[in-house]
Amino acid sequence: MSFGDSFAAIVKRYGKTVCVERDGVVLGTGRALLQPMPDQERQFLPSDLGLGREERTLCLGERSLPLEPGAGEWVLRQGSDAFDILRVQAVEVGSQRVYWRLILTRRDEEAAA
Repeated sequence: MSFGDSFAAIVKRYGKTVCVERDGVVLGTGRALLQPMPDQERQFLPSDLGLGREERTLCLGERSLPLEPGAGEWVLRQGSDAFDILRVQAVEVGSQRVYWRLILTRRDEEAAA
């Protein structure tokens, strides 16, 4: 069993269903593991209304998710939660993509509307 197959089995068992959108268009669904990143530096950033909290989340998504590094407004949804995708990186072993690594921040739906 390859590393890619092992990761696929883990995300199938423990992952949650997510939906990927780009520029408001749904591209597809798949499974992913989401984990808060509390060890990051202080997550309070200045905004127009004072300090605001920006929580970052690590996402490891199955290789079949319709993602690609590049410009555009990427959004990942898990149930009723929506996240802006800050970074997308394909993790590969040799020439085989094993999974996607994403850094997310919780999306403020009211501000985005």
